Amino acid sequence: MTEIAKTKKWVTSGTFLTFEEADIKRIELKNKHESVKIKRGKKGGEVFRVKVWDPPPPPKNKKSNRKSKNNVDKKVRSRQE
Repeated sequence: MTEIAKTKKWVTSGTFLTFEEADIKRIELKNKHESVKIKRGKKGGEVFRVKVWDPPPPPKNKKSNRKSKNNVDKKVRSRQE
């Protein structure tokens, strides 16, 4: 089976007018998140956005909707008695 590559979902943590302000925020968030980056924004590059990314949590095991064989046997036995 081939795995489909999923893109990372980056979340904007803040928008700043100077790189220095954005860098201070990036340093604060660096300990809390897996990846932190500063992106130069639109409007001629006058805005700096701090973006963070964390790996997705592992999938939870889903409960099966099927009835177990033991439960079915118990119901059949109780009907027979």
